[in-house]
Amino acid sequence: MRVYLGYPESLAPNGRFKLKDLFLKEVDVDYESIPIEVKRKLLSLLENLEKKSYIFIGNVIYDAIDILEFALFSREPHSVKEVLLPGYLYGKPTFLVRNLFEKTFGAKVSVFYDFNLFSPETLVLNVGYVKSSLSLGGTFLSIVPVGEFHMVDLLGNYFFNRFLLEKGISNTELRKKGLRGELLDRFRSFAGRVLFKGLRRLNLPDYSYSREVTEREVDLVLSPVTGSSNYGDFVKEATEFSSAVVLSLYRFEEVFKERPKVREIAVIGRLKFPFISVLRRIFPVPVREVSEDELLTLSPVNRKYKVYLHRVDFPTYKGNPFLEVPVETLEEVSIKSLRYLFNRRDLRGLNVIAELTERNLEGEELASFVYELLYIMKRSSFRTKEEVAYLDYAISALSRLEIPEELFDRVLEEMAGKAFNWLLPLRTKLNILYFCHRFADKVKETDLKVFPPLLLSYVRDKKLPEGERNFIRTAARLVYSVELDLYERKGEEGDGNNCRYCKGDREGK
Repeated sequence: MRVYLGYPESLAPNGRFKLKDLFLKEVDVDYESIPIEVKRKLLSLLENLEKKSYIFIGNVIYDAIDILEFALFSREPHSVKEVLLPGYLYGKPTFLVRNLFEKTFGAKVSVFYDFNLFSPETLVLNVGYVKSSLSLGGTFLSIVPVGEFHMVDLLGNYFFNRFLLEKGISNTELRKKGLRGELLDRFRSFAGRVLFKGLRRLNLPDYSYSREVTEREVDLVLSPVTGSSNYGDFVKEATEFSSAVVLSLYRFEEVFKERPKVREIAVIGRLKFPFISVLRRIFPVPVREVSEDELLTLSPVNRKYKVYLHRVDFPTYKGNPFLEVPVETLEEVSIKSLRYLFNRRDLRGLNVIAELTERNLEGEELASFVYELLYIMKRSSFRTKEEVAYLDYAISALSRLEIPEELFDRVLEEMAGKAFNWLLPLRTKLNILYFCHRFADKVKETDLKVFPPLLLSYVRDKKLPEGERNFIRTAARLVYSVELDLYERKGEEGDGNNCRYCKGDREGK
């Protein structure tokens, strides 16, 4: 008998089962009675099999492998001959599973991985709860710290933040009433139904709140997790799924001195579409969605068990160091000199942007300057610090100019393209948020309306100065037309005067 241990369900010839449900039944504990932190640990059980003292429940401390043992008692483990595992269990978890079957259940088992069931030319992705595995050529395995949880968590938190902005409710107000946790859970539930069941309308009758959710909105909200990196991009470190995939491809080339041959993609897991969209962009090859039932019927075709293991770790946020701008007196401060300096990525051009912004340009001269800033935005990327600096100054300038009406759509398009590129520094994001605040009436019907509440969700686990965090909260509210005084608000939101972005104060720094 073959058994597949996976997420969200495991599978055997005699039916599907959830490990968390079997464990709780064995120890006679109701799932609804346990804290949310324990629920999450049970859902991420397989990815943490090596953890000791994993949960405390019913006055008993359980190691993660103990929980798996309890869960398998009722599934005839002694008759198992083959155990099929997701690629993200390669390594020590495999040893623990094999040891459990042989030492505890007396079953000598053969262990296979998902990638053993596919040809070396098939890229195999298995999406877990908090981790996913990516097999290249059947010999290279990347374990990426992105799973189903991160998608649901981000989307649910965004729904919650947008609800607060649209209703003009503060977090403090909800906490005082003891309603914050309940509301957040409701929006996470909405997120799960949007992602797994295609829900397209959020309804909270008790708050007179109802709105439609579009596919475009969901794609934009998930962008901090899915990413926008492509093969050939300069990727210094992985920060989301796409950059992790690209970095894995570069690592494959370093190890094997060749490019991986990918002719097909196989995706396993409950939540597939956000990952499929990333892989289709990087690999223009057919994608096959594989069910757990199919895994039980496939025979191993790639019997390489010794693979190169590449664990991807996302760095802790450390802020975004910015280049100091050389203060030099230029003989000519003009749009022509700006083009010359930018084409050479000469940082003196930043002073030109700052000085031209301070001048009260009008008519054709103003339009020419806006055109030049759009040119800079189009040709600036995140690849060098100089380009990021130019991009930052161009965005800051556009947020302070009286942009001609005939150019506004082009500015909005460029701004939206940069807003959802999460490889750019947070400093640049704050300048885009200031643009959204300044032109709130213009961004309401564009993709940029998603940006302020999404930025609130994005920075919640970042270590930011209090002034910047206060600015994000306050500016986001103003974009949604809530009556707040950006510069004088005190108390819960702090003092907006502490944040340089509130005043658009560039001063060439």
